[in-house]
Formats: sequence, C-alpha cells, structure tokens
Amino acid sequence: MPLPYSTGTATQVITVVASSTRSTTATLQAWDKVANGWAKRGGAISAHIGSQGMSTAPSESKSATPIGSFTLTRAFGANGNPGTGVPYTVTTYSDWWISQAGSLYNTFQRCSGSCPFTQGDPNEHLRAITPLYNYAVVIDYNISPVKQGAGSAFFLHVTDGKATAGCVAIPQASLVSIMQWLTPLRNPRILIGVA
Repeated sequence: MPLPYSTGTATQVITVVASSTRSTTATLQAWDKVANGWAKRGGAISAHIGSQGMSTAPSESKSATPIGSFTLTRAFGANGNPGTGVPYTVTTYSDWWISQAGSLYNTFQRCSGSCPFTQGDPNEHLRAITPLYNYAVVIDYNISPVKQGAGSAFFLHVTDGKATAGCVAIPQASLVSIMQWLTPLRNPRILIGVA
C-alpha cells in the first residue's frame, strides 16, 4: 500500500497518490485485501484532483483535495445505477449538495419548492453538473461530525480532463468499473495523499 493511512476494517481500498501537495494530477489504484496483504485490482488510472492540489486542511475557500483515509458509503448520478452495491441515488433536478453555512452544510438535499437553502451558489445543483456527475461516489470527508467551513461536496466523479474544485476525477468507464466492484460489506475506503 503506497500510503500510510489507516484502512480500518476495509477489504476494498482505493489509493489516490500525488507526487506533491501542489500537484493537480494523481494516480488512482484499486486494491483488494488478500491473505498476505493487499493486491492491486486492475491497472493504475490517471486522476485529476484539486486545482490547488491536496491539503490536510481543506476549506470552502480552497480548491484542494482532502488528505487522509475516508469511507465510501454511497453514490449518485444523473445516469441509472451502473451496478454498484453501495446505495445509489439517481439524481433529479430537485437534488442539491449544500455548501452554504448552516445545519444542512455538507449534506445531500432533495427539494423542488420552497427550500431551506439557496437554490444556487454556493450549493451544487447535482443533476445539472454533467458529465461530471453522470456518476459519483461520495468521499466521506467532513461528514460526521460536520465542521462548518471545513470543505464540502468531495466526490470521486467523471473527469472533464481538468483540475477539480477538490474532487477526484477519472474517466467514466474506469469509474463505472470501480463502482461495480464496490461492496458495502467490504467497508470500502479511499486513501488520498502524497508519496
């Protein structure tokens, strides 16, 4: 395993390794736990990360990808479930990820009428952001407990070939393959860092 972070109870791990904290690209690799350690699953995948690289202290004002070990417990997308085992939500035009301060900060919300949040910036209108959010796996950073302003809406999603606002982005076919592999019973995690 190229990064020294905890894998917890995971038997499925994705590593995202950059050459420096300033890099906007990284190498993504899936791993399966085996009897004597970890075995690579598939080949290495080129990934785009935050336009401000990686950070141990992400925030709303920084386009940096969080460093550390995070669970992967749910997914969403504008397209139908590609066959993933993790809970998957097909997004509608009523779906938002909340980045404004308040009790809903860094949560998924579905609301079409009079909503308790701004239907626009800084919140993300999930269904409208395609092809990036054709498929996305939520990176459980700043989820429990939620710290206001410490960064929100971090996902593993489809790339457009550019640096991100802090997410990890890979080609759609590669993401679909990974999503089809992910299984909740194996407590999947993503490890992000520099090596």
